[in-house]
Amino acid sequence: MGNYISASDVQSYSQISYADLGFSSDTEFDNFLNSLITQVEAVIDKYCNVPSGFFKAGGLSFSQEVYDWTEDGVIYLKHRPVISLSSVELDMAGLNQTADWTVIDSKYYYLYPNRGVLKIIGKTPGHVERSVRVTYTAGYSAVPDEIKLAALNYASNILHVILQRKIAPVVRVDEFAVRVAYGEAFTGEVKALLASYRRRFVALR
Repeated sequence: MGNYISASDVQSYSQISYADLGFSSDTEFDNFLNSLITQVEAVIDKYCNVPSGFFKAGGLSFSQEVYDWTEDGVIYLKHRPVISLSSVELDMAGLNQTADWTVIDSKYYYLYPNRGVLKIIGKTPGHVERSVRVTYTAGYSAVPDEIKLAALNYASNILHVILQRKIAPVVRVDEFAVRVAYGEAFTGEVKALLASYRRRFVALR
């Protein structure tokens, strides 16, 4: 599914070449940038409280997530927005009985995809706790523009810190970019771009 950004994107945005940082070739620089991008995206995911790779085009699939039944039949899915809903199952067995997972027809539920809210109507499981199971895909059909820009801004900031300190090419991503540059490179501008994508609460209900 690719990454949020590419090495060529970072080079173009940062206006820094392999020679500026003391690398011997574009290939060597690209290898460094690809490692850097992996770290940048991991920090963005962690900051936004989403699973790894959540913002990649096409989103991520979540299989058979289990939820408690609610009195009003409203289930708050762990991840949102929802791209597609594959199946909704109810455990029709009674409490402490062998599970009897039954797929219910889509006419018995409807979904608010942006909010990740599932409303089940006309069907109830045999008990309350851990009696609803949902398989779905959440995320975005394409990498959001703000996520791309945040990643580019962040990666570019790191490169400029490296350039200013003139410590390349001996620098390695795990030694410098993660431990040193991330604090000063993860600016208010980057955080502002990520603000609307940050999940404040992602625990299962």
